[in-house]
Amino acid sequence: MKLVVQELVIAAPAEVVYELLTDPAEFVKWMAEEAALDARPGGIVRWTHANGDVCSGTYVELVPGRRVVFTYGWERAEVEIPPGSTTVEIDLTPTADGGTLLKLVHRGLTAPAADAHDGGWRHYLDRLRRLAVGGPPGPDPFASRRVPTPAESTQR
Repeated sequence: MKLVVQELVIAAPAEVVYELLTDPAEFVKWMAEEAALDARPGGIVRWTHANGDVCSGTYVELVPGRRVVFTYGWERAEVEIPPGSTTVEIDLTPTADGGTLLKLVHRGLTAPAADAHDGGWRHYLDRLRRLAVGGPPGPDPFASRRVPTPAESTQR
């Protein structure tokens, strides 16, 4: 197994970033076409990308303005990361200048899948950052990309 770790500083308060992560109306502006997010421990986390791929799991821990933890996986079986089989931890730490340090750790992925998700998280967290600071995230160049299967990952 390999960890995916991402860190970025966002020039917006942690409460704003938290809302973008947990409010379905905000989430769809930077991550997906549709989202069902029931932001409470045990609540559903499910979103559908423009290409039809669906990610799903459940919330494990929520600390408003500070922390979001959820299980995660893909409903497309050939990806071989079943719904809820991995864990995403996102910590939000206020910075001295009123911004937020976001740290994401995605656990439970094999090396090829971790590499693919590393690029995906980098892309989508940058879109979240742009929205949090008041700008548009812009068109999503990943909209038509599908997460690679294990066979596709080893061919790269």
